[in-house]
Amino acid sequence: MTRQKLLLIMIDGVSADYFENHRRRLPNLSSLADDGFLVRRMRSPVPGVSMPGRASILTGVGADKHGIFGNRVLDNGAFVGAEPEHVRVPTIATLASRAGLDVACIGHALIKPEDASIYVPPCWLRGPGFTKMPRDGSISTLLRVKDPRNRLAAVPLPSYTRRADQSDGSSPTTDTLSGDQLTIGAAARLLQSKEAPDFLITEINTTDYFQHDFGYESEEAHFAVAFADALVGTCLESLRRADRRQDYAIVLVSDHGHGNIGRSIFPGLIIPETVWQSEGATLHVLVKDEQERQHVTERLSSHGAQPWGNDHVPGDLADKIATFMAPEGCDFEEIPHDHSSGEPLGRPKYKSTHGFRPGLPADDRMCIFSGAGVPKGLEEIADATRLTPTLAAILGLPLDLFPDRALF
Repeated sequence: MTRQKLLLIMIDGVSADYFENHRRRLPNLSSLADDGFLVRRMRSPVPGVSMPGRASILTGVGADKHGIFGNRVLDNGAFVGAEPEHVRVPTIATLASRAGLDVACIGHALIKPEDASIYVPPCWLRGPGFTKMPRDGSISTLLRVKDPRNRLAAVPLPSYTRRADQSDGSSPTTDTLSGDQLTIGAAARLLQSKEAPDFLITEINTTDYFQHDFGYESEEAHFAVAFADALVGTCLESLRRADRRQDYAIVLVSDHGHGNIGRSIFPGLIIPETVWQSEGATLHVLVKDEQERQHVTERLSSHGAQPWGNDHVPGDLADKIATFMAPEGCDFEEIPHDHSSGEPLGRPKYKSTHGFRPGLPADDRMCIFSGAGVPKGLEEIADATRLTPTLAAILGLPLDLFPDRALF
């Protein structure tokens, strides 16, 4: 395959079923799918949540290899937010940079700033608990814009000031919408600049946030996905204006799906003595030995949680973690502040979630290829491990590092 420039846009939490059932609401995505190569159902990794989904896009291997087995991973005996330093294998950005390509990371997670010519942080990293802060109180490099040649000079970018609350009067909803608009606006400006990158990777997050808060297929969710579609259109228009549409392959993919829930399991009331981490409908519990694993399993199973294997956990951590799946229609959550009954089941904070038991279709992802060098075609079902080698093939990178084959 002849090397092409590549624009990769990750759209958070848009399921295969949502795209299939609501394409009429999404003119840009639908047009790209009609003219290009559509994977109708791309499987999610285990668990089907944000950081493992992003890591699967970037690496082409499972969580047992790349190390991002949840939004939070085990580090010195505690669950901490997954960061680029936790990724155990080279990412597609690393490989492209090593090959001498001009890589621009505009707001995508799990990419090391040193692997990009331009690095703009994900705007959600400013939230408390997402980024490890240096002990000297300085700003983490993950929250610093890197633009040594000032290619984004005068382009408005999201704020990366960390806030522990909303005391300045802003709202999470407004922050999410404006963060996406500014992030994609920066990507679009770069695409039509004099120095358009060889590989631009970015992401849109409003879609996941709105589904969590308002529900899958809610009117608010429809608005959020249509908003994402319009942002994609902004990038397409920039390429058209610069007469570069024929120069770029375009890939649009989600990191996981979504599905409505009606009940939560509160592990803090069932196994209060343990350290645990919810990953939507998946739960990771830190265990010190087999006896504690059995104890935790008995307690959680009595409330409907299903013990699950640890094939997704790196081998050196597998004996330290017990994995469980919630029953259908449920997730795992912290104990709500207003939950006074002591019952370990209750109303969920979120109306929709992900990370469901592997094999359920709700977490299947949409995936679209279009543009330069992309054949017209359809793949009904594909594993996540086939995405990254396809990206590598588009960029003209060697494929022998990947265990699976490219889609085309």
